[in-house]
Formats: sequence, C-alpha cells, structure tokens
Amino acid sequence: MNSRKARLPEIIDILAHQVISSQEELSKQLAIRGHIITQATLSRDLKLLKANKVSDDRGGYRYVIGENHPFLRGRKAQRPQYHGNQGHTAALSISITGNLIVIKTRNGYASGLAYDIDVLESEWVLGTIPGADTVFVAVKESAPRADLYALFNNFLPDHVMKEAKSNFIGNE
Repeated sequence: MNSRKARLPEIIDILAHQVISSQEELSKQLAIRGHIITQATLSRDLKLLKANKVSDDRGGYRYVIGENHPFLRGRKAQRPQYHGNQGHTAALSISITGNLIVIKTRNGYASGLAYDIDVLESEWVLGTIPGADTVFVAVKESAPRADLYALFNNFLPDHVMKEAKSNFIGNE
C-alpha cells in the first residue's frame, strides 16, 4: 500500500488534523496507517504537495498545505485551535487604518499567524502578507470595524485586543 496515489490523501489528512513539526513525526503517523516509506520519498511527497513549515503560536513549527492546492479540492483546512482564552500568543499588537490591519508578532511568527488568519475564511478578510514580525491583513472597505474587532477578539490574546479596542470600536 505504498503507492503515492494512496499515500498523498493520508499525508493531507494527517497534516489537516494534527500538528506535525518534523518529517520523522509524519513518517511515524504514515507508518501507523500502513505506509512505510523512506525519508527521501516523504520529502518528494511533501514537495509535490507544496507543504511548507510555518511557525506556530507555541514557539515551534508545523507543516501546512495551502488550502488552494489541487490535492485539497473538496477538503477544508483545519481551523486553528487555542488553549483557553490565550488566543494566538505570538501576537503583540494589532492596529487598523483604512482597509489594512497591521499585526505585530514575535520575530519569526508572522507567517504562521497569517496562515491561521487565511484559514479563518472570514467574509471581511481579502488576504494576508506576512513579514518576519508583521502581518498585513487586507480587509474589504465595507467591513464594519466592530465586526473585525469581534473576529480578531476570538483569535488574538485578550490583552492585545483590549489595548486595541478603541482603535476599532471608537472610530466607527
């Protein structure tokens, strides 16, 4: 059962439902499902799936596959889940100006946060651009700031959102 055709959906399923931070972890999960493969084969599979390693909010890394990838047709990417009310702990601040939201993060965490924002599939978010410690979020011009605040309030740490509340709610 080591054909690529059978293996790729398993890799997608594992990456969509688990936080996998290394090829060794992924290889073990595949072995549990009956796919014993070499590291080189796994590397080729990840390259074919265009899997990327992104930093997560816990200080580590995880593999993700872009939600628009052809292998994902009909599947949904896993939405980020957080412990308690901590939110995405990599976020340090959030500001809004016009139709642009700027989120400052700890260095190296912006791409993981941007990915998680994209997975939210909000009707107001047009897209994200991550840097090393900053995420730019383009939002629809018609997006009510109170709705944007509510979206990020359930996603970012309480102290970050409390500090930014007047910037979102006070300027409607």
